Amino acid sequence: MLLLECQCDFGASKLLLGKARETKLRVVSHWCCSICFAVLLWANSTAFTWAQHQTLQFSPVLNDGVLPYELQLVPLDIEAELPTLHSFAHAQWDGKWLLLSGRTNGLHDFTQNGFVNFPPAHQNRDVWVVDPNLGQTWRRSLQDVAAGLSVEQVDSIAVTNNQFYQSGARLYLSGGYGFRTDDEFTTFDALTAIDVPGLMDWVINGNDVAANHIRQVHDPLFTVTGGAMLELDGRTQLVFGQDFQGDYTQFGNGVYTNQVRSFTIVDDGQALSVTDVTWGEQRDEYRRRDLNVLPFVATNDDGELESSLVALSGVFTEAGGVWTVPVEIDADGSTWMEDPDSPFSFRQPMNNYHSAKFSMFSESTGENHLVLWGGIGLFTTEDGQLVRDDLMPFGNDSSVIVRDADGDYVQHVLPPSFPEMVDVNSGRILRFGANAEFLVSPAIPTLGNGVIRMDDLPAEITLGHIVGGIVTDLPHQGNSAASEQIFEVTFRRKSPWADFNTDGLVNALDINLLSTAIDGNNPADEWDIDRSGQVNADDLAAFANNVLGTWLGDANLDGQFGTSDLVQVFQAGEYEDLLRDNSTWETGDWNADREFNSADFVAVFQAGGFEQGLRTSVESVPEALPPALVWICVGLILYKCRSRE
Repeated sequence: MLLLECQCDFGASKLLLGKARETKLRVVSHWCCSICFAVLLWANSTAFTWAQHQTLQFSPVLNDGVLPYELQLVPLDIEAELPTLHSFAHAQWDGKWLLLSGRTNGLHDFTQNGFVNFPPAHQNRDVWVVDPNLGQTWRRSLQDVAAGLSVEQVDSIAVTNNQFYQSGARLYLSGGYGFRTDDEFTTFDALTAIDVPGLMDWVINGNDVAANHIRQVHDPLFTVTGGAMLELDGRTQLVFGQDFQGDYTQFGNGVYTNQVRSFTIVDDGQALSVTDVTWGEQRDEYRRRDLNVLPFVATNDDGELESSLVALSGVFTEAGGVWTVPVEIDADGSTWMEDPDSPFSFRQPMNNYHSAKFSMFSESTGENHLVLWGGIGLFTTEDGQLVRDDLMPFGNDSSVIVRDADGDYVQHVLPPSFPEMVDVNSGRILRFGANAEFLVSPAIPTLGNGVIRMDDLPAEITLGHIVGGIVTDLPHQGNSAASEQIFEVTFRRKSPWADFNTDGLVNALDINLLSTAIDGNNPADEWDIDRSGQVNADDLAAFANNVLGTWLGDANLDGQFGTSDLVQVFQAGEYEDLLRDNSTWETGDWNADREFNSADFVAVFQAGGFEQGLRTSVESVPEALPPALVWICVGLILYKCRSRE
């Protein structure tokens, strides 16, 4: 993990994790802090010109009220010794986890000495096997004589931020940054294939030798750290990252790949090679590392489901900022990114750094839900409000980025998800998630690309576990450690609130039932959305704003109130017609009187949502338009609509 961040505290500190477990938190020397303090003073004086992000503006963040589920984290209590790891690789077999690579201390230092910043002693040279169901763990060192591995092989596996994925019984690793014994720090050029059940057997039972379950090839193709590697339709995609050579020192940078490298792995269990290598287009916008790359599913032109990848955010721009616009990647390695200058492009404000994550897909809606847990981001929440910090703090905020069937993205902030755990010395709340990993439970239904089939989940289930990562006790300048805490991720399907027709959906049909109740003066509690004790037009506004997360006037329920909604309602032809009680939300009844007339325009324009984009629960509501301007807008709209007749 290479991050422009300083940590400084004076004195030892301990961290309470799990059941009465204490882990020492690393303390960084305070001459490093003096350097960082000087840099911060300079940065403040230059208005953060060194931290210019990909975009000046960011997309709004919605609350989780419209998500059809709730997610919760529950600490898993295991009495056995647990690994303390971050930036590691993992695989699963027979209900057990295989964990290797990564680092055993916290955030790296920022001195001018690479051995202080990345102490080789904290490179993880152990292979761990964890049985979360039985609460058992085993570990064995790759340096064990019985492993049968060369020093070079051990060095190339005991790295940080390598890329990896599991395919069947094989775990593939590439690159990663670490120390080559008696030489120098480097990004390794190895592709490693690991026989997962065989290596687990070596760790647990001591059978055979580890070397018989590990094979490697070397090529500059794999000299990457901080990227991501996933498989799509039989081809491997090595996404972004950098080649960092030599000691990592303060403000150091490697050579970014700026591309996706695509190839096919040929592996018969004995020989290992790659074929059909393509080196993707290099673009300045792909200068990214330490990012979240997830699989997603979309329907192609033939109506079939097709797998792709999306690279979310990541760091750093040339000016030290974050990337905000996602990059989509096809199975052939080709890439696509929306125009960052377009106001309609999604520009990610939260959870910008590598964290625990997973994807879910709903075939009924065509939506992909990309879940990001904690870590580091530009925006965090305080008392329900978004707070921006260009120094990218550690935080416990988690979110879901929803990609709808049309390919549009929107980010929803989740309620506080990590249980409140504190540093036993300082009482500071701990922050989890950065460089952690999510391991899906074997019983969870998934597609071939690992995406969870959301529609097939029961009402409540454990989806998997969050393992490892960096834990800190402050957003900046705090103590840090590699976390040993494991969290269960539970999924609970919501019984939709305000689903008045009980069809499992909350949509315009329910709005119209509410309008009928309001117009008929039905006082039943179920219609009292704002819990005011009365059922009136305020409940319609509360339904739009708080239940659906949109504006009064959003006739087509796309999350915005704009000209497309006005076109829709006027095309319906019900404006001041002679038919009684015939109008609905979709045809212009926005004040719950079952009619579409000038009173509806007064209601929606005073609500202030016209052409304001997506509504967000963490931004202030815009000021309502002055009444005179309201009538000018209405007049212009009526004039335009009638002139088309």
